[in-house]
Amino acid sequence: MNFLKDIFLGAIKGILSLGIAFIMLLVFFSTLGALFSPDTEEEVIISENSLLYIDNLSLIGDRDTKPDELNLDFNIPFPLPLIDNSQTEKISLLTFKKIINKAADDDKIKGIYLNVENVSISFNKAEKVREILEEFKKKKPIYSYADVQTKNAYYISSISNFVAISPPGFISVSGFGISQFFYKNMLDELGININLFRVGEYKGAAETYVRTDFSKESEEEYQYLLNYRMSNYLNKISYSRSIEKDNLLNIIDNFETELPKDALKNNLIDSLIYEDEMSNYLKFKVDSSYKKISLLKYRRTLEDNKYNRNKIAVLYAIGGILPGSGDEGIYSESIIKEIRKIKKNKNIKSVILYINSGGGSAFASDLIARELKLLNDEKPLIAYMSDVCASGGYYIAMPADTLIASSRSIIGSIGVFGLFPEMNELLNNKLKITTDQIKTNKNIGEIDPFRPLEEDEKKLVQRGVNQIYTEFLSIVAEGRSMSTDEVDKLARGRVFYGDKGKELDLIDIVGEFNDAIKLAAELAEIEEYQIIEYPKQKTEIERIVSSLQQTSSVFDPLIESNWIIKSIIQDDFYDPFQMRMEYKFD
Repeated sequence: MNFLKDIFLGAIKGILSLGIAFIMLLVFFSTLGALFSPDTEEEVIISENSLLYIDNLSLIGDRDTKPDELNLDFNIPFPLPLIDNSQTEKISLLTFKKIINKAADDDKIKGIYLNVENVSISFNKAEKVREILEEFKKKKPIYSYADVQTKNAYYISSISNFVAISPPGFISVSGFGISQFFYKNMLDELGININLFRVGEYKGAAETYVRTDFSKESEEEYQYLLNYRMSNYLNKISYSRSIEKDNLLNIIDNFETELPKDALKNNLIDSLIYEDEMSNYLKFKVDSSYKKISLLKYRRTLEDNKYNRNKIAVLYAIGGILPGSGDEGIYSESIIKEIRKIKKNKNIKSVILYINSGGGSAFASDLIARELKLLNDEKPLIAYMSDVCASGGYYIAMPADTLIASSRSIIGSIGVFGLFPEMNELLNNKLKITTDQIKTNKNIGEIDPFRPLEEDEKKLVQRGVNQIYTEFLSIVAEGRSMSTDEVDKLARGRVFYGDKGKELDLIDIVGEFNDAIKLAAELAEIEEYQIIEYPKQKTEIERIVSSLQQTSSVFDPLIESNWIIKSIIQDDFYDPFQMRMEYKFD
């Protein structure tokens, strides 16, 4: 039997070795081709009577990324799980605003042609895109066309001077909802019992494992978020389309918004035309010889971030907070290395911590916050809160001198929970495996997941949760110059939008990323500076090498979609104590 096993393992290793060698050869030859190919990037020439053509708003993200310098699209008809060469060029909201502002002042650009087929961005970013385009509209017209417009897409395109969809098209103008999977019944069936320990009745991130529906507190919390968003959504669309707000809500509830003829009848759009007819319309409105120039091509006309000895560092903290090291997310060891690099660089005069995170490991959050405190002892530190800065994300912002969030950022969720699974029934009754244990005394410093928690152990875990919550209150109280009792009244897992957070003194300024940059320059007392970003973005080769060092499987999508599975399976250290908020808006 061992002989057959060795043969099988040898065959598998041989196949894997050949596969990796094949991949590395492809990378090698692609690299050679890239290194010795001539620079074919042509100068951007803008024709008279041009329209800035925006056909993919999904490229707007948290930070700028450059397209891969190497062409590693091997055109292989099957997936290579170790390589993700799907990375495309992204631009930040700040860069998008610079492009649009430049186009507004460019005499050759006569307007914007907006195709909103691709708008997979957060609602907060959709808000900002809409505001940027509204400013452009004060100077020049915007023409919008698409076959299909999702909710976010229509929300943006509704500001256009002319909105059209194709006759067989579809638009979505509707309310908002939150959907969530609840795993309790499945876990019960498997024989897994989840012990939840928490402080904060509004801390609902782990309720999905112990309930079959939303708790009263979670429902109250999410309803606040939904109502706030819906009110803003109705106000903006009703103003842009000159539709009375109550009437707009009425046609939404009567399902008279989605079908093209209903949308036209109710003034949600201006015309039902095909794409060639849209082109003829633009020839009439702009010029018969009008040209389109893409957003990314026009981006190349922006001035580069010129070298300057004085630097402002932007440290990106995006994703879930986890212990250890890694690329996708906020790993404590990885980001602490970046913080220490920033602290040592004497040319860096101030730092912006850019946060887009719903939190995660309490252990990792505390380590990161401690290192940021040491950084702020030497250099001004400003925290900018993007779409979400909640729970552990809010915790790591506390060492900053100033907290800035946009009006629609979701902040707060000050609370803690602990999660311990009991899998004894799964092991004993489902898998028919028994366990036994020999020990010197009652407490051997371990909690065994394959037996029920004892009362003393439950008390210990709850004390740990209580202690972390107390520390959370203390760090917020210190950072916001409040008493712990004042913080506690705003905490217990509650979340707020940015403008409400300003009223409650949870942030200092309702503003944008550009406001954070201006403030960073003021605090550093510098007028000219260069923006540098951390962590450095990996090249294609670095990403491939990193991927080859990691285990990948067909179960990755399942692992990525569930933080507790990912944390237990992929991380060296599973932290049962979490500062985390999760939500999904529809």
